[in-house]
Amino acid sequence: MTLTSDTATLDRLVTDLTATPPSLTTVADSHRTRRGVSALLTTYNRCPFDPAADRLRDNPLTWALDTLLAQAGDTLAEIVVVDDGSTDHTGDVLDHYTALPGDVPVRPVRLAGNAGMTVGRNIAVEAASCDWLLFGDDDCLFSPHYAAGAAHTLTRLRDHDPAAGLVMLPFYYRALRPRDIVDQNEIGQLDITTAHFSTRFHAFPAPYLDGPAPRLDTESGLLAPLPVRLVGGTFLADRTLLARAGGFADQTPWRSAYAEALHLSADLTHAGVSMYFTPDPRLSAPHLKFGAAGRFPLYPDDLDTVVPVLDRPFADLVALSSVPRTNTGARVPDRRLLTEMVGSFFAFFVARSPAGGRAWATRMHRELVIEATVHSLTVTRPPNLAERRAAWHDGLTSGGRAASDSAVDVQAVLDDVTRAVDEPRILL
Repeated sequence: MTLTSDTATLDRLVTDLTATPPSLTTVADSHRTRRGVSALLTTYNRCPFDPAADRLRDNPLTWALDTLLAQAGDTLAEIVVVDDGSTDHTGDVLDHYTALPGDVPVRPVRLAGNAGMTVGRNIAVEAASCDWLLFGDDDCLFSPHYAAGAAHTLTRLRDHDPAAGLVMLPFYYRALRPRDIVDQNEIGQLDITTAHFSTRFHAFPAPYLDGPAPRLDTESGLLAPLPVRLVGGTFLADRTLLARAGGFADQTPWRSAYAEALHLSADLTHAGVSMYFTPDPRLSAPHLKFGAAGRFPLYPDDLDTVVPVLDRPFADLVALSSVPRTNTGARVPDRRLLTEMVGSFFAFFVARSPAGGRAWATRMHRELVIEATVHSLTVTRPPNLAERRAAWHDGLTSGGRAASDSAVDVQAVLDDVTRAVDEPRILL
């Protein structure tokens, strides 16, 4: 539930925080993490514009790389970019960055074919030279203290929680700051037995507006992080603890890899790794969602802001990102996205909990098929009833087959679901 009563308080706090008080300088120059972090990106067909035609910096991968190269302090040691078999101008763009001088090299790893996001991320982990790994998407902008602030936060967390292994960082969809205020218990939640999960990493926790916002320490002035049970794609992780959880689960059956975060979070929890989320907007990664028209709310004050590192209005980046690019590899078509969201999530839940699998399949029938509710903002409008029913049916079929090698009787779960919602039987 989004709360609106304290929006003025949130605006004042964000304005004060983004003034970047001098105390953040100590974070950027902290000796604790000097050249101790590898930034990792996996990219696929996010460079449609030809650098030779003077369009280099219209490609979203350059926005990500330029803002990483401009990180404050000396936290980053390298930027590893896995090119997951791109067929556009990605190779030329990476050649440009590889040739740049500087203390932080861009190290491309080029795959012969498209292996998928999770495979690419595991390859990036193997290629990285540092023990701390900083993840993000290839169409994100990374705030100047994204790396240093994350490293400082994890260092401080380790002072009282030796199991702390991951710090999730905020991202804002086509926005530069948080706009929504939510209950703290809505951020980063996952309950496998009820198939309930909530990300809300773009929002701000309401308790932080009740009096002075809690701080991580007096040295940095960064906001204190929250413990969470679910993370997303923008985070700093300890590679040893990430390996203990098995790394990124194979999601090759799915083009969208939407369930990646569910698998990673559950595996980290099972391995005894503590996860946290910092709501500090100074450590954020605005996410452009390149190639999707979508239903994202836009904010005039953000659009008018000139992104300092890129020296262009944020509106330019949003306009480039809003052009639909389905069937290019940069964006999954809406129908396929919905089918894979139903299927990959069902495979995750049912393999770990029959009750969770039933809950997810039943909920999706109610929300997607009956109510035409589509949670992904990348989908411009809900498809018609026949298409929604087909996405539900096909998703459960593919998800059931993907989970068929688990110890769960998946067919029995599907039979329970189809009887409960009065739909034809789904046979695996």
